[in-house]
Amino acid sequence: MNITEKKKQGTYFMLTSETKEKIKVAANENHMSQANALSLMVDAYFESTEKEHLLLKNTISDLLDDKLASIKEKMSRIQVASNVIDRDTKIILEFMNHYYLVNKFKNLITTEEFKTKGMDQAEQLVQKRIHKQRKKKLDYERLKEFKQQKQSESRE
Repeated sequence: MNITEKKKQGTYFMLTSETKEKIKVAANENHMSQANALSLMVDAYFESTEKEHLLLKNTISDLLDDKLASIKEKMSRIQVASNVIDRDTKIILEFMNHYYLVNKFKNLITTEEFKTKGMDQAEQLVQKRIHKQRKKKLDYERLKEFKQQKQSESRE
């Protein structure tokens, strides 16, 4: 159904002379009445608004997909590391159980009851490694933040 076939209702608008002139030009170029030209312009406005909305929605969707892909990759790495750690822990438990059975130990002496010098050394070594890794991570994050700050300053 085209513009002339639809039922029309009269409406009164206060328009600037520039707007009136634009409506006349559009009507003359399209060989139609000013009312039909105005209807055509309104329809074109809403059509372009819908296209802009769709474009914005697609752009946001693409950005989210990119970010989610990155997160998914990182989560996959974490899952792989977790699986390796879980497997290694189970292997160690099996070795410990075997050692306990072969030596026919009757009781288990926990580190809460007696902590050997070797256990203290191992704990200190692990704490140092954790501290070193944490320091590396913080230094990397500071450097990354500094670079982003420099980039944002250079854009301004």
